[in-house]
Amino acid sequence: MKRAALYIRVSTLEQAQEGYSIGAQKERLLAFCKAHDWVVADFYVDGGYSGSNLDRPGIQKLIAEVGSFDLVLVFKLDRLSRSQRDTLYLIEEVFLPNGVDFVSMSESFDTSIPFGRAMIGILSVFAQLEREQIKERTFMGRIERAKEGLYHGGAFFPIGYNYVDGRLAVNEYEALQVRKIYEWYLDGTSPEKIAERLRSEGYTNRYGSWSEVSGRISVLRVLSSEVYLGTLKFGDVVVENAHEAIIDRESFDRVTALRMKRREIYGDSPYQSKYLLVGLLWCARCGARYAVKHNYGGYKYYVCYSRARTVKRMIKAEHCDNKNWRLDELDAVVEREVSRLLFDPGYYQALVKMKKAEVQSAPKGENDVLKEKIADLDKQIGRLMDLYQDEKIPVDVLSARIDKLHREKLALEEQLAAVEPPKPKRDFNDDAFAGLLADFATVWQSAGLEDKRQIVSTLIRRIVLDGEHVEIEWAFLE
Repeated sequence: MKRAALYIRVSTLEQAQEGYSIGAQKERLLAFCKAHDWVVADFYVDGGYSGSNLDRPGIQKLIAEVGSFDLVLVFKLDRLSRSQRDTLYLIEEVFLPNGVDFVSMSESFDTSIPFGRAMIGILSVFAQLEREQIKERTFMGRIERAKEGLYHGGAFFPIGYNYVDGRLAVNEYEALQVRKIYEWYLDGTSPEKIAERLRSEGYTNRYGSWSEVSGRISVLRVLSSEVYLGTLKFGDVVVENAHEAIIDRESFDRVTALRMKRREIYGDSPYQSKYLLVGLLWCARCGARYAVKHNYGGYKYYVCYSRARTVKRMIKAEHCDNKNWRLDELDAVVEREVSRLLFDPGYYQALVKMKKAEVQSAPKGENDVLKEKIADLDKQIGRLMDLYQDEKIPVDVLSARIDKLHREKLALEEQLAAVEPPKPKRDFNDDAFAGLLADFATVWQSAGLEDKRQIVSTLIRRIVLDGEHVEIEWAFLE
């Protein structure tokens, strides 16, 4: 008797459509298994996930457990994936090499026969075509919205505005800060100092404070966006007076002229550094940092200090054979990853999921044991409170037990602090961090070297080099 793994996926839009809900798919798949005398090995469900990629917990669990069933059953081919490449990867690289067949109930395809494998490839082409058509229709819809003066949407709208019924409406508290930014900049205050002043005077916005790491970028974004003139832009569409302006045209033009003048005098930044990655590069083989060196061909290289031997105190080994990287090549590698983070919405979530998986698969250390014990004590305290509320335990007994548990918890927390010192707390939450990424994405393409250095050093804790391998340790995953 064959063991069937039932995979079910719905996107947010499809949940309301007849026949695509989780319950409807599950009911039909169970009936199909019963008719074929198959045993259900397990259910793998992705609720509210797009089929455009494989960054889904259910499909990842299915891939990890591929050896525990004989076939994968779906209601329809596009439930598995809307990408031709991903569909063929799952069937040809994951399922079939492990002796697992794939069956799509609606199309009546079975990969255990050659005809079924051929038709899967053909249908997956149409699934991907449909996805591309959906994307095109969505983009055209946003263009039409822009023509009507409606904001294109998204969770991260400009500081100074609220999103109300499709339009931008002035948020007076944040608009006050926007006006101060323009006023102070015209008085000669630098973006760094403006962010520092806003922070010191206690101003905040919906993305948090004007933090030390992102404040300058946020200020520059405010100073460069025509949205504050009441102008709405999306693609090639430009709509004047789409919403209430916060800044008048004269002030905006004066700021633009002053920024251009400062750029002519100082370059992209008065504090411009020469190299993008200096201070972030580490050698995996000897533990030294990397320096920049020139060669006779005129090229610049990132070189391990143990090889460069230019600064004695930075040398960590008598000999290191780690690779010398051409500066422009390594910069390009890192810039591609940063661009992917800024412009591919799914990449950030994929990195977070990957990090969680690494943490879960890592062997438990002393700190993990202590954390589990502390969590267990919290549960015991919660259960005692429930008993008290149900009048099943007298208050004097409750007080004594909770006091004992609380003292035990404090002692464990002290041990944990010694094993794992607390990490510095970011002054923005996850939503604010997503807003920070939006800020960075806005200026990245036109940013000068110093601005790119600040963005890179904010997002990356360090970069470890081992031969051709480049490992980026993202700061936001700590």
